[in-house]
Amino acid sequence: MLVGALTFTSGCGTNLSKVAEEHSQMVMSSIETKAEAKTISVEKPNVEQLSTDLMDRIVQETDANYKVKEFQSIEEVEQHLQKVASKELASQIADVYFEERDGALYLIPTELFPWVNTDKPYELNQKSEFEYQLTQSNESDLYGTYTIKINFVYENNHWIIKNFEIQ
Repeated sequence: MLVGALTFTSGCGTNLSKVAEEHSQMVMSSIETKAEAKTISVEKPNVEQLSTDLMDRIVQETDANYKVKEFQSIEEVEQHLQKVASKELASQIADVYFEERDGALYLIPTELFPWVNTDKPYELNQKSEFEYQLTQSNESDLYGTYTIKINFVYENNHWIIKNFEIQ
């Protein structure tokens, strides 16, 4: 019985050594890829630019009846916002500030939420290699004193605003 097992193993020896060699190459390739990934560093997000860009994308040119000139649907606005915001945040913003009526897109006239003031100091804390949080306390006539926390994440090779919280 032992002879049969040796014969079987020796018959597969060439295939086993080929599989072992391919496995070794895959492991080495994986190690090299991980080493390369560690050498790629992600720069901090430009939080001031991203914050400004988001507001600029929300504010749209309209006619006298608040009909948006550049976009025809909420989906188009969401895609426009997703260049600087997460899909979830873009959807939430679009639902609050835009509506579709009679085959057209309209801006809902309302105040914008309180936002970061890039002319004033803020804290930027690194949560992980791919996430930062901006915190700033502000005061305005409309909202009084508030603290804003904005989370930035690195996705698809660029920084976006994941979400924010106002207290």
